[in-house]
Amino acid sequence: MIYHHQHSQQDGFTLIELLTSITVACILSVCATHTWNDLIPRYQVHTATMALHSMIRQARAGAITDGNRMLCDGQNGCNKFGKTQQVWMGFDQNNDGSLSTSEIIEHYQLPGKTRLIWKRFKGDALVFHNRGNSHFQNGSFYLCNQVAARRIVMNWIGRPRVETAKPEDCN
Repeated sequence: MIYHHQHSQQDGFTLIELLTSITVACILSVCATHTWNDLIPRYQVHTATMALHSMIRQARAGAITDGNRMLCDGQNGCNKFGKTQQVWMGFDQNNDGSLSTSEIIEHYQLPGKTRLIWKRFKGDALVFHNRGNSHFQNGSFYLCNQVAARRIVMNWIGRPRVETAKPEDCN
């Protein structure tokens, strides 16, 4: 014997259930958008930090091997290191304290709205000499945007280390 169950109502969602599920979906999408918008700038700061850290280490190693290496502000040159989005690394062959176009080994453009600020004890360019030291040019490179910040601390013998920072540290 087969029993048939008859429904007096149709199966489906009520208006209240539909509005509740749409509201929950909207809240989740707003949260995901906010997280995604913060994730990209954080990743840009992290990427720029690792690239600059590598460039500093490469400059130091090159100075030990071949002689003077410099890191300069790619927007202002080697005479002033201001808030920048570009960095040059090169071999100062003629020891004039600057980098000509032919002396630039590497050029790095920071991603997005990431900015670089160098707060230092002295000097307008980071200079490594043939022993890998920077002659007391200790200080910190701050890489920041509106959401994230990191810093690369230079010790007095020219070795860098990466630390966390706050975006307001870049002011």
